[in-house]
Amino acid sequence: MPNRSRFSSLHANTSRKEKPLKKELFILEDDKQWLNTRIETLEKEIQDLGPDFYDVFNQSSETWHDNAPFDALRDRQSVMFAEYTKLKSIRSNSAISLPKRKKGFVNIGSAVIINTKKFYIAGDWTPHAGIALDGQIVVSAQSPLGQSVLGKKQGEQTPFGRIETIIES
Repeated sequence: MPNRSRFSSLHANTSRKEKPLKKELFILEDDKQWLNTRIETLEKEIQDLGPDFYDVFNQSSETWHDNAPFDALRDRQSVMFAEYTKLKSIRSNSAISLPKRKKGFVNIGSAVIINTKKFYIAGDWTPHAGIALDGQIVVSAQSPLGQSVLGKKQGEQTPFGRIETIIES
């Protein structure tokens, strides 16, 4: 028969939930600037809603319930605040610098040509994912394509095709 106190101790250790480690996000400098600008814009827009709340609150004989303009404005504020909170979280989890580049390998900030299509590998987060900029489709390092090419050399095969060219920027 097992020692009950030892069993209880083991059970207690396995049932404890540990906090998951936060992963630092590698974000390109241009994307960090976009992020900071967007956060500042949202802060201002949320602050600017104050007088609008006063107006819609006083438009109706109703107080805060059954006041459609108030509900619409509150919904707008909620959406803006959700985006603001998410962007601040991304910014707070971003690494100070990018990982060291390895010459001859696909890195964050590299462009690759696969099946004659040019892809730009942005950081772990980018507001430009899926958009063609300067003839290159921007993909996040966290995307399936980004994950499959990072750290590879020219000529290596990926699930998306062979890496024909690596363009360092």
